[in-house]
Amino acid sequence: MRRIRLTATAVAAAVVAGGLALASPASADPTPAGTFRTLVGVGSDTTQDVLNALAGDTVNGTDYAGTAVKSGDAGLASYDAIEPGTLSTTSKITTRKGGSAFLRPNGSGKGRTALTDSLVGIPFQGTTDVIKGQVDFARSSGGPGVSGTSLTYIPFARDAVGVAVKGSALQNLTIAQLHDIYSGVLTQVNGQQVKPFIPQGGSGTRKFFLAAINVPDDSTVDRIATVVQENQADDAVKNNGDLVPFSVASWIAQNNGIAPDHSRTAVAGGAYLASLQLPGNVTFTSPVAVKTDGKLTPATDFYNDATFGRDVYNVVPSRAIDPTSVFYDKALFDVFVTSGTHEAKLASDDAEGVIAKFGFVNEPYNGSISPTKHAKFGGLEDSSISSALPGTPVTKAVTGDGSLKVSWTAPAATGLPVTDYRVVLTDVNGAVVQNKDFPATTKAFEFTGLKAAKYTAKVTANNLVGGGAPATVTTPVKFVSKTAATAAKVAYGVTPKVAVTITDTHAVSPTGKVTVSEGTKVLGTGTVVNGKVSVAVSNRLSVATHTLSVAYAGSSTLSASSASVKLTVAKTTPTVTVSHPTTVSHTAKAKVTATVKATGIVPTGKVEIREGTKVLATGTLKDGKVVVTLPVLRAGKHTLHARYTGTSTTLPRDGANFTLTSK
Repeated sequence: MRRIRLTATAVAAAVVAGGLALASPASADPTPAGTFRTLVGVGSDTTQDVLNALAGDTVNGTDYAGTAVKSGDAGLASYDAIEPGTLSTTSKITTRKGGSAFLRPNGSGKGRTALTDSLVGIPFQGTTDVIKGQVDFARSSGGPGVSGTSLTYIPFARDAVGVAVKGSALQNLTIAQLHDIYSGVLTQVNGQQVKPFIPQGGSGTRKFFLAAINVPDDSTVDRIATVVQENQADDAVKNNGDLVPFSVASWIAQNNGIAPDHSRTAVAGGAYLASLQLPGNVTFTSPVAVKTDGKLTPATDFYNDATFGRDVYNVVPSRAIDPTSVFYDKALFDVFVTSGTHEAKLASDDAEGVIAKFGFVNEPYNGSISPTKHAKFGGLEDSSISSALPGTPVTKAVTGDGSLKVSWTAPAATGLPVTDYRVVLTDVNGAVVQNKDFPATTKAFEFTGLKAAKYTAKVTANNLVGGGAPATVTTPVKFVSKTAATAAKVAYGVTPKVAVTITDTHAVSPTGKVTVSEGTKVLGTGTVVNGKVSVAVSNRLSVATHTLSVAYAGSSTLSASSASVKLTVAKTTPTVTVSHPTTVSHTAKAKVTATVKATGIVPTGKVEIREGTKVLATGTLKDGKVVVTLPVLRAGKHTLHARYTGTSTTLPRDGANFTLTSK
């Protein structure tokens, strides 16, 4: 790979040729004063000027209103890390009409803390300034400081961190030398006494640089190096041997007259960006190249280097860019996120033209929210906030007609309050059927229009830190069936039949079993075919009106259902026949055989032989027959008939008259 190295003289000459000496100090914050916009951003010095321009404000005398990034009427409001003009680090800002004033978040870390405190609704930076809802995104030149998933770091450009120096002795520097200088071990380079400077605490550039040279970012560094405001060479690089880490994009933008100048005096006095020995190289690489017109441009090799090249980010609440979340912010998503066919407004040609002017390199992953494409995830960045996740809610499910109603109760309080509940419904294969998010006030939801199948519902309680362990309930969902039954009146001894019809509202052909019972006694069962079945029950039911229960057991698609039906069993009507002699001696006793029959039963009981209404003799049926011996009849012709007296199940019945002559 080709390595570019510029001398301090060449860089200084390019700076002057690029018009730095003519640059007029100017800065942003939404203009004019008192302007309020929808999407409020604070934090990094490194990206504040390009975000100010992308917001459509005037930056260093150039009006960017024509290329302002918006989602509908929702525009960006980017507030500087320090007060424009006065450069005060203790001034306050008000980001919403009628909102509370709070200290300017100075640097990436403070910006992320402000975003965190805005989400939680607590005071910022140890003040009494409660800033709930005052910040929507944070500018950050570095990745997360806390692990977690609450915040999404969306890359939008590539930067690099170099070292601004003065004096030819520092023209070429190695990582080892930088490590030793910022560890307090090395005090001279090429015979030149060195004086290190370091950006303020919370600066993304400070954190990134110290990590690149393998120096822990702790209080030791502050004792060795003088703390200065990030990306302002005028206060740091005044004498030979002075050096300070610096955003290369910021250096380019200031030197090309694009961004407000905080380095003109230093450059005029000989300050420049040193060439660094990148890992694996024997030569030294300048962070910048010089065009023929004297303007500075990024040195591709330096920006692409894994040690000193870096992505810069816009940090947003993860839930705000999740279209399934109740906290979804479409404007925030439209402006910052590239996903699928959706392109972030910050990734438009106009926006990337502005980004390039400010010394950054445009990358194809602008707006990515995928870790495979440079996005990162982090936790809430305020040590005063509990990191405890919510507990598991208590959950139950009730099924209906192709529906599943899931209800839950809040878990025991832990850490931050629950903000929402996520309910994910999956099928038997684990595929997501529906994914729903509900505000904390919601305690139930009914999924409707489901197919008949087994489902698993997982309910997770979320707070701003993340989601707790889910409650899981698995249950089959079926369609509701309706059972109807009829039964015709029957005589005792005749087998009753209960006609059953199973219906539903989903064009299902019902199948399954039907059971007919009286009380706890099962009287009969049947198999449903095409929604119908006739169930035969006992023909020995007592003579009465019976209330029968008809229970449909359901099927793989239909739920169980039941009905009741009235079955009337009446006494059976028998037939009575006799066989007899036609004559008998007036001194003999005639014998008459009576036969009683009825459908389905063998009648029992008594048979009387009568002459008119007079009972002559009585016999008891056995196997439906009885031989009755008559008394001696007086001589003459007698008209007789047999009468069956009936039972609890059989009606009384008279047989036909017959004639018996006594001689």
